[in-house]
Amino acid sequence: MEWTEKQILETLRFIEESDYDEVRLESGNFKLHVRKTGAPVSSATATEARAIAPAADVPPPAAASTPSKPAPSAVTRGTDDATIPAGMVAIHAPMIGTFYRAPAPHLPPFVEEGASVKAEDTVCLIEVMKLFNTIKAGVPGKIVRILAQNAAAVKRDEILMIIEPLR
Repeated sequence: MEWTEKQILETLRFIEESDYDEVRLESGNFKLHVRKTGAPVSSATATEARAIAPAADVPPPAAASTPSKPAPSAVTRGTDDATIPAGMVAIHAPMIGTFYRAPAPHLPPFVEEGASVKAEDTVCLIEVMKLFNTIKAGVPGKIVRILAQNAAAVKRDEILMIIEPLR
């Protein structure tokens, strides 16, 4: 049986909402290993996860993060870091989806350029298959630049915003 992207994302969402910290799923030639944030890592598990992940070609557990949790990738990382001015922090898209600046079309954006934010402040949403994931600032500071366009598709690790952190 061949797994579709929709089935994989639904499975990841189901696992994220469950009480399990770690799940291994094998079906034919499809293998999925998911470990929730904070779950202990054994060296054998880490080695197996690296071996399985490329073959599975599925998004990591972050793709199934629930809206109430801060995005672990909200701080600088990724391949586009060369475009980030020195001393600034980038907010990266933790998943592929649609970027939204506001909670609804008729409501004001979460943040504007020049706005001060706390680490736990929501700065945008990314929608994946009708699931809206909140993206947190990750660091206290000031929004210097908003790079993503509202209602546009974003790629995983794409820079959404740049923050000047408080010193």
